Formats: sequence, structure tokens, C-alpha cells
Amino acid sequence: MRHDGNSKQPVLLIAGMHRSGTSLTASLLQSAGVDVGQHLLEGNTGNLKGHFENLDFLNFHQDVLRSTGICEAGWTLKKSINVPEYYIDAAKLLVSKNASLTQPWAWKDPRTTLFLNFWGNLIPEAKFIFIYRSPWEVVDSLYRRGDEVFSHNPQFALDLWTNYNQVVLDFYSSFSDRCFLIHLNQITSDPTAFIESVSQQFSLSLNPPKEELYDASSLKTQTSYSQRALMIQRYFPDAYSLYQQLNNAAGFSDDSTHINQELVSPTAWLLKDWLDLQGLSNRVADLQSHFSASQAELVKMAQERHQLQDANQQLQDANRQLQNANQQLQEVNQALQKDVSTCIESTNDLKEQLSHQLDQTHAAIAAMKTSKFWKLRTQWIQFKQLFHLKE
Repeated sequence: MRHDGNSKQPVLLIAGMHRSGTSLTASLLQSAGVDVGQHLLEGNTGNLKGHFENLDFLNFHQDVLRSTGICEAGWTLKKSINVPEYYIDAAKLLVSKNASLTQPWAWKDPRTTLFLNFWGNLIPEAKFIFIYRSPWEVVDSLYRRGDEVFSHNPQFALDLWTNYNQVVLDFYSSFSDRCFLIHLNQITSDPTAFIESVSQQFSLSLNPPKEELYDASSLKTQTSYSQRALMIQRYFPDAYSLYQQLNNAAGFSDDSTHINQELVSPTAWLLKDWLDLQGLSNRVADLQSHFSASQAELVKMAQERHQLQDANQQLQDANRQLQNANQQLQEVNQALQKDVSTCIESTNDLKEQLSHQLDQTHAAIAAMKTSKFWKLRTQWIQFKQLFHLKE
């Protein structure tokens, strides 16, 4: 049931940099009893299980971004979007349309990060859930998704991560009582504890989430000691410093803050590449083993498929035999009906003949009774009875 303009149900805004786990967070909140919208963006290769983005708010953000000359995906280094006056009524209508009367409600869209001040002023009672992730994992996820903008300017992905998360940290610092800041790893390690923390922080009554919503295989993680993490720390200190500030604010401890300085030297990088190559070789061997097992499974499936085809053929033969039997039965029924019809016709003819003969007999008797002979016979019988004469 939607909002009538005076609902007191809590509203949660789920935001953060793209590829930081906002979709997973929204799915967990939905399973815990939060209404995240009726018309959601469907899943695709980037998010197979769905984005859990309310299309009303997604389209609103995209419209505003386009009208202000910014890419609708939200690829901008601006820290805040000035929403034109004529969009305010539309935003109020969205809130009225989507708010729930019966349960906490929310919407999720990474672009919301660029509209924090706008929504914070428009909905003073709104609460904010911010999810962040290490810069090297976000950048890697953006590269793997294949967005063309990053192929021409690889550093732009890291600049976007820095901009989005700086906006989050600034807003959190100013309105910490309205915000819940959490690292994605804290959510994936214990989804139930995450829901309990949100419930306690915002005085909500939420159910335990369906933890099976989290599929570890779909979330590509990297060790803090990976080469990419070391490169971020060494060559992009501002981004790494911001990451540490987020960890401190969220109370999250990441081993990458205790980096092994021996791996920072150029010669160590060469050895690290060699180790990575060895690890890759081992993984290739594992993949080959997995491929062999998959081939054996495919052979087994082919055999089962052949057996299934044989069974289907037998079933088709049985169906044909059944059809033939049904055809013969129909022919017998038709012959029987024909015989019955013939018998009925013969019976009717015989009835007509007997009736005609009976009518003729009755007519003959009637004629005899009116004859002189019949009258004389009748008088003779009466005479014998009167004088008691014998034959």
C-alpha cells in the first residue's frame, strides 16, 4: 500500500559508489521486511540476481543528470547535483507514491550519493545506509564489467570511487545520527548481524534476512596484499587515505593498513609478478582438472540424454499403437451403430406389416358379422339354446 502524504513509516536511502554492494544490501533489507519498491530494475550480466533499484527513483536521477549535462550513469566528479526547481514537485510525488503505510520502505540507487543534500532536505526523517568497498575491488569490478568510458581513461574509475566516497564521508560526518556506514565485507561476513545493527541504529523491527541471497562466487574479492592494493597505496595515496578514514568511521579493520613494506620496492614487484604467475599456473591446472571433470559429466549427460531419447521413442511407439487401437475401436463402434440402425429399421417395417395384416383381419371379421350367413348362424344358435337341442 502506498503513501498518502502523512505516513510515519521509516524511510531508508541505500547509497554508495557503483559496484560496492548496494544491490546485495537492498536484497537483504527486502528479505528482512523493508519495502524496496514494486517496479525494480531487472538483472543482467552485471547483476544476475537483480539490481533492486526502484525504477521511479532511478529514472528521476537519470532525468536530472541529463538535464544538467551529466552522464546518466552518474560518471561525474561533482560532489553534489543542483536539482532544478521544476523537479521538486516530481520528487515529492515520487515519495508520496512509493512510501509504504505498513512497513519501513527504502530505495537503492548509487546515483543517490550525488543527491544526498537534496533528499536529506526534502525528507528530513530519512535515514541513510552507506556501503563502501575497497578501491581496488571497485575499480576491478568496473573494468570487468566493460564500461567503455574506463577503457579510454582507466584512472577515471578510481577518481569516481574517490569522489563518491568523499561525498559519503562528508555527509556522514555532518549527519552521523541519520547515517549507517558499513564496509561490504562486514555485510557478507554476517548478514544477520548487519540487519540487527540497522534495526538497533534506526529503532526498526526487522526480520532475520535470507542469508542465501549472498552468493560468494558472484562477488570477486581480492586480498589486501594483492598487487592492486599495493599500487593504490603507493601511487594513489589520497584514495588510500580516504579508504582508511572510511574504515575508521565504520569501525572496520583491513589488513591492508599494515602493508608489508618489503613488497613496495621495485624488485619486490618483479617477484610479486612471478608469484602471481605461479598462482595463475596453479589455477590453470585447477581449471583443467575441473574441465576434465566437466567433460566426464557431459559424457554422462549425453548418455542419459540418449536413454531419454530411447524412452521417448518407446513412448511414441506406444502412443501410435494406442492411436491405432482407438481407430479400430471407432470403426467397430461405427459398424455396431450401423447394425443397430438396420435392426431398428427392420423392426419398424415388421411392425408396420403386422399392423396392416391385423387391420385387414379386423375388417374381414367385421364384414363377416354383417353377412346373411352370420345372421342365420346367430339365430340358429339362439334357437338351440331355447329348445335345449343337442348338436
